[in-house]
Amino acid sequence: MAFEDIEIPETIPVMVLGGATLFPHGYMPLFIFEMRYRAMLDHALERDRMFCIGHARAGVDVETSADPVHRVTTAGLVRACVTHPDGTSHLMLSGIHRVEIIGWEQHSPFRIASIVPLPTYLGDPPAAASAALELVDLSSRLCGEGQGISEQLREHLRCVKDPTAIADVVGQSFVSDPVERQRLLEMSDVNERLDFLVSHLSLLITGGK
Repeated sequence: MAFEDIEIPETIPVMVLGGATLFPHGYMPLFIFEMRYRAMLDHALERDRMFCIGHARAGVDVETSADPVHRVTTAGLVRACVTHPDGTSHLMLSGIHRVEIIGWEQHSPFRIASIVPLPTYLGDPPAAASAALELVDLSSRLCGEGQGISEQLREHLRCVKDPTAIADVVGQSFVSDPVERQRLLEMSDVNERLDFLVSHLSLLITGGK
């Protein structure tokens, strides 16, 4: 099913994790073992199979804060899930669409947020297309034998044509700092995302010089 065919719900469960960011077009493997998140997973699977990863805000008590996570996040779809005899589960969460948390419908035993989808802007399509090609080339130099990123990712990026998707896949794969990941996720302009990533990957290739 294409991303554009997936309806984003008005409310969605939120799994609060420190330093974790899921991008649209990205994937995140998860191991669900806490009782509250087992209940959250059951809730999601019984409905639209969707929940968000809430990037916990630094310096707050996520258990008691009224605003424990960054409000811009990604609605994720459970693509595959295996539940084990002990009640734990392994699953693969696929990022679908940037959303903003605008309120909370439930706090316990797990959080449920009210959300609105966030638009993406492509102000200069020719510049975005050029930057996306450069980004694929830079990514290719960081993939494959002897690198931390797989050859499969290199081949995947060569097949992706949409600059928006390229930016999201590269962001998920190559940006490791939680602050930078959240900053990138919150950029609404695709050209800005691509420029940020071209600079970031160029630094990775040169060792930060």
